Amino acid sequence: MKILNSGSKKSDFMKQRIIPAAAALLVLTFSGALLLNKKAETAVKEASLSIAPEPSEQIDISFIHNGKIAKNSSLYAELLNLELPQPLVAEITSRFSKMFDLRKSQPGDGFTLFMDPDKSVIAFEYVTGDWKRYRLDREGNRFIESINEVGLDRKIRKVEGKVHTTLWDALLPLLPDMNVFFDMVEIFGWEIDFLTEPRVGDSFKIIFELFEKDGRFIKTGRILAVEYTLDDTPYRAFLFTDPAGRQDYFDENGYSLRKTLLKSPLNYRRISSEFSRRRLHPIYKRYRPHLGVDYAAPIGTPIVASGDGYVSFKGTKRGFGNYVEIQHSFGLVTCYGHLQDFAKGIKKGRRVAQGQVIGYVGNTGETTGPHLDYRVRRNGNYLNPLKMTIPAALPVKDEYKEQFRTRVVEYLPRLQEPLSDRLMARLD
Repeated sequence: MKILNSGSKKSDFMKQRIIPAAAALLVLTFSGALLLNKKAETAVKEASLSIAPEPSEQIDISFIHNGKIAKNSSLYAELLNLELPQPLVAEITSRFSKMFDLRKSQPGDGFTLFMDPDKSVIAFEYVTGDWKRYRLDREGNRFIESINEVGLDRKIRKVEGKVHTTLWDALLPLLPDMNVFFDMVEIFGWEIDFLTEPRVGDSFKIIFELFEKDGRFIKTGRILAVEYTLDDTPYRAFLFTDPAGRQDYFDENGYSLRKTLLKSPLNYRRISSEFSRRRLHPIYKRYRPHLGVDYAAPIGTPIVASGDGYVSFKGTKRGFGNYVEIQHSFGLVTCYGHLQDFAKGIKKGRRVAQGQVIGYVGNTGETTGPHLDYRVRRNGNYLNPLKMTIPAALPVKDEYKEQFRTRVVEYLPRLQEPLSDRLMARLD
């Protein structure tokens, strides 16, 4: 039996599973249901998913191809890297796409392809980063689909410390992966600018989920509670999911740390034109109002919804080219102009979440270069997005405050504990 890999670096998960998987496949999965009749010796077309119409007595797994999705790659590309014939790759991805949206593939997702000596597919397995296992198993003349959750052990961890040089340096030796750092930055994104504000002497305490398999670290989960003390002022956040399913981070009084709108709806290079009641138009060379902010960015840069809401307009609009409007709470409307294209699924009446991609930077309409024209209206009046006061997202509802207080009582004492002397000494 040959085992082929898509690269020199093999996932530990795949290394540990490859031989047991083959054994299990032979002993359990294919026993009985996949036994083939002695009489058939008809050859199967080389490099095809087509199943021989007559079964043979047993299945011989001669080839096991395994690999993982690389950054900026895809399942299709990784299978081609295994030097599999293009028609076979096309048919595998076509069949698999019926049970899994391949656009959701992520770097690090692993896959295994089992083939017989005639190069027909016996089974295909795909494991995502959240450890869901998708399988196609041959059964006679068809393939059976199955989806399984790989059992992980959930644990709660707490890290704490002081900033001695940078926050990154302080957290790096404490965290199993730095996704926790990025989550904390996002949670406090409306309160603290972690690029400029942290100082030596600041402290932090983070309580988060950690998942293991057979005692081996797999991934971190959500931050459950966190405190960052900046200039002797503690900022705290608690994760709470109410009975209606709304999940957000709140301070100990139940007020959301999130604002209704993001500071900006994209990663931009520069602001090419600010809000003005009297601006010289770059094309018409006349002074006229510019009631938004132009963010210069490369064509194709993703643009996200500034806040939760629903799409009230999607289409073309004079001067703005491809254009989207989103209706939010508090009478707010955000407007996005000059888009190159709209994101899949964006249409009038569709609800969108804050941070969801709605389109891509372009230069449609009247422009002198690629940028996003971003505007905000409140009750029909345009506001300066760079100077307006953004209301906070909704707090915990009154009917759920008792459940929220229970969560705060559970975690607040752990955040208020003095820093460990041992840990402080190690960091300093």
